[in-house]
Formats: sequence, structure tokens, C-alpha cells
Amino acid sequence: MFVINTTSREPIYSQIEKSIVKYINLGAFEAGEMLPSVRALATQLGINPNTVAKAYKNLEQNGVLYTVPGKGIFVASRELNEIQVLAKNQLNTALQDAKNAGVSKDSVMKFVNELWRDEE
Repeated sequence: MFVINTTSREPIYSQIEKSIVKYINLGAFEAGEMLPSVRALATQLGINPNTVAKAYKNLEQNGVLYTVPGKGIFVASRELNEIQVLAKNQLNTALQDAKNAGVSKDSVMKFVNELWRDEE
């Protein structure tokens, strides 16, 4: 389910975080649903378990996930608009990076439109 781009400049843990938020927004992960264990997801993706643990920890700190000791990690019961706030914050960071790199607004909009089409 998760696809990681190992050649991307974006850290792998961040790609995992964004994928989880995306799947929650799409309804693929529902509140209370258990996610794969750190070890299972790391094995599936062929990455270090610490990378998955960092993504899960960050999402837990943002209230997107919660852990039940001895049971696993679960999607938190949240309002969609709270998840959208997290997505907006991530987008804001990406836009600031683009501005700082001198990327024009027209180029950013072109990228957004291309990526949006790719996801549909």
C-alpha cells in the first residue's frame, strides 16, 4: 500500500507520514483501524525500523495515531478537518521551500496540477 521513493530528497519518514495522512483522508484507513507494526512495515518497505518508528511517533505527537501498549498502533478518532490542517501545514512547508528555491507560483501550480492528476 505504501510507496516510498528512495531517490527523493524528501526523507523516507516524511513520505510515510504523508502516505498515512493521505490514506486517512481518502477513507482507506478509518478511526480505530490498526496499522502494520513498525517491524512489519519496515520489512515490507525494505527500510530501517527506526524510520517507520519516527514516522509513527511524529503522527502520534500530532494526534493522528495512538499506541496501545502490547496491541499496536491505531488511527486516532479525529475530525477530517484536523487532518486537513496537518496536510495544510505540510503543504505550507513545501511551498516555503519552493519559494526559497526561487520556484515561481505558476511552476508550483503546474506541479500541483500534474501531481493531482497522477493521484486520480
